[in-house]
Amino acid sequence: MGSRIKNDVKKLFEFWCEVSSTPGLERGTSPRSGGPAAPAGVIVESFPEGFRDKEVLTGIPSFAFPCDTLSSSVQTYSFVHTTGDSKWRFGFCRQDPKTNTAMVLITYLPWHDTFLKLLPILAELKRTDSNGFRAFLSEAYNQGVPDSGGHLKVYYNAGQSHFVFERPLQFQLPSMPENHNLNLYYNFVEPKEMIAVFAAMLAERRIIFTSRHLDRLSSCIQAANAFLYPMVWQHIFIPVLPWEFKDYLGAPMPYLIGVPEPVLETVTSDELGEVVILNCDTKIFESPFDDVHNLPTEIVSQLKKYLNHTHDHIGDRISKIFLNALVQLIGGYRDAVEYHETSKTFNSQKFIESRPAHLRPFLAKMMDLQIFAQFIDDRLKMLNSGLGFSDEFELETVRYAEKKKRGRNYTIMKNLKDKVKEGSRGMKTAYKGFKTKLRENGNQFGGTHFHFGLGSPNHSDRPDGASGGYVRGGKAIGAAHHSAPSSPVTSKRLDGIASVTGSSGSGGSGAREPREFQRRGPIPLAMSSSSSHIQPNGHAYGAGAGAHYGHHLAASPVVSSASSLCSSSEMNLSQELQDHPLFKTPAVDRSVSSLVRAYELRLQQLQ
Repeated sequence: MGSRIKNDVKKLFEFWCEVSSTPGLERGTSPRSGGPAAPAGVIVESFPEGFRDKEVLTGIPSFAFPCDTLSSSVQTYSFVHTTGDSKWRFGFCRQDPKTNTAMVLITYLPWHDTFLKLLPILAELKRTDSNGFRAFLSEAYNQGVPDSGGHLKVYYNAGQSHFVFERPLQFQLPSMPENHNLNLYYNFVEPKEMIAVFAAMLAERRIIFTSRHLDRLSSCIQAANAFLYPMVWQHIFIPVLPWEFKDYLGAPMPYLIGVPEPVLETVTSDELGEVVILNCDTKIFESPFDDVHNLPTEIVSQLKKYLNHTHDHIGDRISKIFLNALVQLIGGYRDAVEYHETSKTFNSQKFIESRPAHLRPFLAKMMDLQIFAQFIDDRLKMLNSGLGFSDEFELETVRYAEKKKRGRNYTIMKNLKDKVKEGSRGMKTAYKGFKTKLRENGNQFGGTHFHFGLGSPNHSDRPDGASGGYVRGGKAIGAAHHSAPSSPVTSKRLDGIASVTGSSGSGGSGAREPREFQRRGPIPLAMSSSSSHIQPNGHAYGAGAGAHYGHHLAASPVVSSASSLCSSSEMNLSQELQDHPLFKTPAVDRSVSSLVRAYELRLQQLQ
């Protein structure tokens, strides 16, 4: 059946007329003559005169006066007539109980806000200037239809006033407070009932709206139908049902019908069968089904959450709440489109399998719905024709996919951050353990100490050439090499052990260096047999410095047993450090890698 809206519309309206109600009409009683029942009204004036659609002309009086008069005030409302090609022809009516007349405009354009605003202007113009009224109708009828987003002006009152026919943008969602239908639906129906009606429509139920106010009745049902976008209701759709057509209520197929309360009161429950009923006056919803429960829980929760935020409902927010629910349900339909050489087809099983598990049971039932089947057919026609399309539904689908992707990325980054924190705590523990291990190994061999850093714990430590050993506080403590243990990172050792002699070549006295001794600047800590001896404070004496101050460096020809034993310990410790998980490449991000590099640099400083 496809879209119910006619596309190639050439005129703003097809027909205008004024209808006078039949006096003394008693609906539900048979005429005494046994002939056909009297019509609800008679057309007393029309434009253009040549309009000859008999079906429309016959039905207009019943829609102009669908039931006994319910109000003493003027009512404006809309109705729908379905043509032979399944297109909707819209009627906009202004009923005036004081004159027992109704003014009706018939058009293919679903511009509810525009034509409902036009009706009171036409009524006032007809009352005050009949000639100007006919001129206005003629000009509007012959103007044509403006382009999407465009408008045209029609002047009246000798050019002093004008009315603007503004064409809505294609696929524009109903907005608050501009949209008349949505305003009334929002004000007279609670969110809970809105969700219940939405769920019933997705189950293609037989749905009845009822009210004593024709404007409220037609607006609520039109707004509820708009929430089905991008799908289109493919079954019986009558926003206001006249008394003469009440037999439609017994139809065995799905329908969406607005029934004036006086008409509904004449139909029994047995005649109705299993139907869903919403009373727009009392806000009572009745249904023999549990369609809300059958909807995915996540969808229902989101609808309740966002519809209850009443401060956030300006603009098209309410329309988007329902649209986003449908985006989550059917927005991924393109994942199941299969491309062939000559056409594109839709694989329903592939579509269900591509959706999240919690949506699949509902979507499996949705595959049998006519509204979904027609939606897929319409989209495939556009794809097969090569025409691109980008309506509000497609745009919201893209936005939802991007939002979902950002959510997944956030989860991944959060998990990674937690792992990094755990890894960092492990690094700190390992670092402390290695530090303790190095100190324990250093204490095992003749009091030799290993320190993290170039500075000695006791800054009076200095080399002494007399004993070939090391002097601490002026007291020799035995021969020992002067390098730190081999780093597991650099794996280098000093090939010789430096000894310090006095300028006379004899053993030193153990005295401290002269106060006037000036230290040279730090030099690179290259580890080789020719390197100058590195002082505990990080500075070195070179050969030039020894000549100037009466000192010189010489390689020791012998390595002590303590040094050899320490070397063996260093090799074992080096192997142990290399095998430790700390020095294996961790599967974490750069923050952990930077910590490892910092630790390696720290160990290098021991050389």
